[in-house]
Amino acid sequence: MPIRKCCHLAALLSLCGGAVLDAQMNPYFTAVNYPLPRDTMMFMLLPDFQVAQYTRNFFTGMGMAQYGVTSRWTVGFMAEGNKILGLPVTYGGLRFSTYFRVFPKDRILNFTVYGEFEDLNEAALYKMEVSGFGGEELAGPLAAARRTPARTFEQRAIIYHDWDRINLTFNFISETGMSSPGNDFGYALGAFRRPLWTGMAGMTGMSTPPALSLQRLGFGLEMIGALGNNHRFGFDWPNEQQYLGPVFSYALSRNWTVRVEPAFGLSGVSDPFVLRMGVMYSIDSFARRLAHAF
Repeated sequence: MPIRKCCHLAALLSLCGGAVLDAQMNPYFTAVNYPLPRDTMMFMLLPDFQVAQYTRNFFTGMGMAQYGVTSRWTVGFMAEGNKILGLPVTYGGLRFSTYFRVFPKDRILNFTVYGEFEDLNEAALYKMEVSGFGGEELAGPLAAARRTPARTFEQRAIIYHDWDRINLTFNFISETGMSSPGNDFGYALGAFRRPLWTGMAGMTGMSTPPALSLQRLGFGLEMIGALGNNHRFGFDWPNEQQYLGPVFSYALSRNWTVRVEPAFGLSGVSDPFVLRMGVMYSIDSFARRLAHAF
């Protein structure tokens, strides 16, 4: 192999070896809180299994990439699809997100604003959030749903605070349809205790625990649900989706983290059970490493 190619290969390998500089990373599946640290790239693979309320059970999956432009501003890109049992794998669409922490320093309540353009179709079933009324199962023909656009602009007002390793987060969610007037509303609420050891750079005075150790385990609770629409706002429990489940994270290494959340439907239009899973890989100083690689 030529020397130049060897140097490029070594640089690319070093690109994948960094650790995130900030131990505060969003642990939830729906709720959003912390922006990523500056120049940090995060990749996530998010497969779910959902027991359907009325139709066939199905799998959904999302691939996500997020980048910390500054210590307060994060941008993201997501692609999703699903597999309904007995039907072919189906592409659901793309999402483009950005969120910004308003105040530069920690306050009693940190405030973040979030926007997301959803270039989806009606076959998209991943539960990034729930809003409005009724369920979201695919009742009509799959081929027709796949050809029908469902473009939406989502906005969130996010507040959160940390007490040592305990995080509390609340998201108020509004979804505006691009082809029809009106807004659907929802929420996400979470409480989480971060692991004692996250593997992040900057952790001093603590040795790396064994591969199987409770020091690597974080745990909490997440609840998501709908809040009606602009015509009828608020809780209408029998007609809105509501989910509650414990959420767990485990720091495999400085770069790799896995998460799982068994969520249970609480209302008549909710799916009875959703098994949410996630694998996260993070790289610090991404732009600098990429520049050195080439």
